[in-house]
Amino acid sequence: MSRVMRSQQPQRLLTTPAAIENHLLAKVQKATAGLIGLEQEMFVTTAAGDPPGFDAIERVLMHMGQALNATPLSEKGRVIGLVIDGLGDVCLEPGGQVELSSAPYADLDSLMERQERLMQALESAAADQGLRVKGAGHLPAFKGAAMMPRSRFAAYAAYCRAAHGDDKAEALLDTMKSCTGLQVNVDPMGPDFHKIYRALMLVELAGVFRDRTVRQQRFAETYAPLFPLQVTPLFNAVAARSNRQVVRLIIERLLTLNVPFVPDVASPEGFLPSADVFGYTPTMGELMMAGRLTVELLDNALSLQMTMPNLRRHGVVETRAPDTPATMAEVRSVAARYHRAAYDPAVRQALLGEFKDVGSVALEAAFNQRFNLPQAAFEVLPVGGGLTVGDFIRRVDSLTAEPVKANKIKKHRPAF
Repeated sequence: MSRVMRSQQPQRLLTTPAAIENHLLAKVQKATAGLIGLEQEMFVTTAAGDPPGFDAIERVLMHMGQALNATPLSEKGRVIGLVIDGLGDVCLEPGGQVELSSAPYADLDSLMERQERLMQALESAAADQGLRVKGAGHLPAFKGAAMMPRSRFAAYAAYCRAAHGDDKAEALLDTMKSCTGLQVNVDPMGPDFHKIYRALMLVELAGVFRDRTVRQQRFAETYAPLFPLQVTPLFNAVAARSNRQVVRLIIERLLTLNVPFVPDVASPEGFLPSADVFGYTPTMGELMMAGRLTVELLDNALSLQMTMPNLRRHGVVETRAPDTPATMAEVRSVAARYHRAAYDPAVRQALLGEFKDVGSVALEAAFNQRFNLPQAAFEVLPVGGGLTVGDFIRRVDSLTAEPVKANKIKKHRPAF
């Protein structure tokens, strides 16, 4: 859940790229806890498949809160999220999508048990209101949904309209409201961070190449023309051989990032439009040059980056599946791939060894062609080292698939 992060030494200024570098390196060089968490976005719809509106979604959240003994998160007197002790968080996305975020755990079984509890509570609460829970990467009906009443959404919408004009802004905001996804978070800190980052990126690219979904295409059509650097993976990271090299690549992107809202210290959930605070919407680089980039501003802005994998404010790395999986078994399968890449040294070594000759230029060229070719033609594109896109997909999938334990096969019911 994207809440305001209260940093240590929040007002300390970061006035040079080197200062930012040291701040981020301190995050990635701490000891790892070896945890994995999920952020699973779902549509809550009417029986006809339409968005039900905020009042109905708020009632769903309140019903869930009572069932799970949760602490509600409110903004301006309205419930916009839940914190469930020992289980996780629930919050609203722009179009009324509900995000289920289980607390991070070290093993997949514990993680999935808690994620399923969250899903069951959501389904029960929705059914109580005559609503349905649906997993789909893109639902056109939600393009016209009302923006949910959260301060960060309002600030972002105002920034987009001011910066890009109403037509482009509305297309982008419609994408935010009509798409859902699955995010997997890991905390791969320590001296092997750069190896783990590269392995996670390979897994993520294989998913993007394998599943060229409507959700992915919507993002390419609406976000890429406006924020090209922020939606393009850090392909140069495949050649990085140290934590510092990866962090420097992250900083290059970070300094180009516009910051449309900043933490409101008066509210645990609130944000203020940057234009109201600074008189305009600055980039991180402009704040740094003006001597106004504080640790708190930087740490909160990390959650705004769209480049995947993304180093987040709490020192975790977020990765994102190409689409919303249809069942909890598929959710587990996606989580398992990232978990193995992050925490299984043998799998990670095999991934990095298998693709040591894959080139950043060839990968980026394939990425840019992913919606321009039929699948068969796309999969024969070269990615370096004598491999094609198809080879890349199959080998990543083979190396990262969770082994099937014949005596411990657990059947997961569909999520909806």
